[in-house]
Order: sequence, then structure tokens, then C-alpha cells
Amino acid sequence: MTKLAVMSDLHIDLNHFDSLEQQSLLKTLKEQGIDHLHLAGDISNHHKEISLPFFEQVSKQVKLTYNLGNHDMLNLSDSEIEALDFQIYNLGERQLLAFHGWYDYSFSDEPLDKIRKRKKNFWFDRRLKRIDDDPMITNQILDKLENRLKLLDPQKLIIAMHFVPHQDFTMTHERFIPFNAFLGSQKFHQLFAQYGVRDVVFGHAHRSYGDLTIDGVRYHSRPLGYIREWDLSINFVAEHPELNPSGTWNLSKRYNLIKNTPEYQAYKEAHLQSELLNSMTIFKV
Repeated sequence: MTKLAVMSDLHIDLNHFDSLEQQSLLKTLKEQGIDHLHLAGDISNHHKEISLPFFEQVSKQVKLTYNLGNHDMLNLSDSEIEALDFQIYNLGERQLLAFHGWYDYSFSDEPLDKIRKRKKNFWFDRRLKRIDDDPMITNQILDKLENRLKLLDPQKLIIAMHFVPHQDFTMTHERFIPFNAFLGSQKFHQLFAQYGVRDVVFGHAHRSYGDLTIDGVRYHSRPLGYIREWDLSINFVAEHPELNPSGTWNLSKRYNLIKNTPEYQAYKEAHLQSELLNSMTIFKV
């Protein structure tokens, strides 16, 4: 039997994954008996300089595979991105199909010109150099996905992707609703449901939904996200209100108030493994 763990949105550069974080991850994987770790995108902003050395270290203990998120694509060409897309790994009686995904603005009702202007001004992906436009990229990926699903047994697949495959996982806060355009596409779910896919793991939106079944498809979403969003950071502030005298709910401001305190560093070390474990979707195959 193989134990597969899927994680997403580690952001090891922005989260300053140093010795403590890496060793805590390896210890958690060992304690859980994980044989295969798959990272479903947004590993770092520097694939070659930061992610690849990290992979080399982790793969000394477990088999490590990955697909890209939008952050990983920075400074990569379309040919490099495509070469890493749609990988298949045998897992005994099941298979892991890993692909990146993308977005086609279908989670937004805004006019196209407004969406494109927002992306150009605010969204991280303005820094990427993709050849085709977003809806075209998404359609190309959907065609490739359907071709794979026709050749494989979808009910035996575990699918790992980065982007959001269903509208139920989009953002609901009025401040963030405009950015739903860049989260994913409902068309991914339509294919999963049509072909009878059982399990899909994704991330990207930095919001944990746990396990949720829609139209027979079991979705798993437990992104790690930025350290300011971690449960341990939020819980620490709740337990130490004196360190947040203004009572701000802004996660960045809250984290900046506590990040350098000895108390937080000790709390982080004590709770880091739980944070990492809660961000894993584990399959016994």
C-alpha cells in the first residue's frame, strides 16, 4: 500500500521555509508514513532557483512530484510550462493525473475589458509572459484533459491541479469577488462530472474547504497559504490580544505585530507540524 499526500500553496520563499519548516515537513511525512508527496502548485516564485533545490532535499526521504501554479510559472516559457503539464503516476490500483489548470474569467460577471484592466494593474499573473490569452489557454488545457480522460479510467484517478474547478469554491467577500475571474473555470468540473472522476485536489484560493462532494466528484482543498493566514498565526493572536492593541483584523498587520516576538516563534515551532498535517490530503492506495 502507498500513502500519497497532496499539498498546495506552500510558497516556500514568501513563507521563509528554512530548516525548521523543512525538517517539520519531513518529520510529519515520516510520522504519517507518507511514501509519495505531490505539490499541487504555488511552491515558490522562483522555480529553478528555489523550488528545484527544495525538491532535491525532500525527495531524499519520499517520492516527490508536482504541478505548477501561477506563481511557479514566473520566468518560465510556455514550452517549459507545457513540458511539466499532464503527468501521470501509477499508484497501485489507482493513478495520479497532475496538471496545472488555468482560468477563463467564467467565475466573473464583469465586462471583459474591466477584467483585463484589473489583471494588468493588480494580479500577479501580469508578470507572466504567456503567448495566448487566458480563455484560449484554458480551452487548450480542457481539450488535453478530455483526451486524457478518454484514454484513462477516470474512476481510478486521483487528479491534482492548482486552479479552482467549481464556482462553489470562489471568493464571497465583496473586496475579493472581482478576483474570481482569475481563479479557474467551471468547465473543469463539467468534465470531471461527465467522465465520473472520483477525487480532485486543488488549491490556489488559499481557503480550506476540506472534502466536499459535488455531482459525484469529491473535491479536496487544504491549501497551506501565506503564513499570515495560517491557523497557528490567527490562533496565537487570539490567545495574545495584548500584542494586537488596536484589535485589527487585517491579517498582514496582525502578523507583522507578532512575527518577531519570542512567544510567537516558540508557538510556531510547537504547532507547525499540526499546521502542515492539516494542509495535507492523504490517500491510501
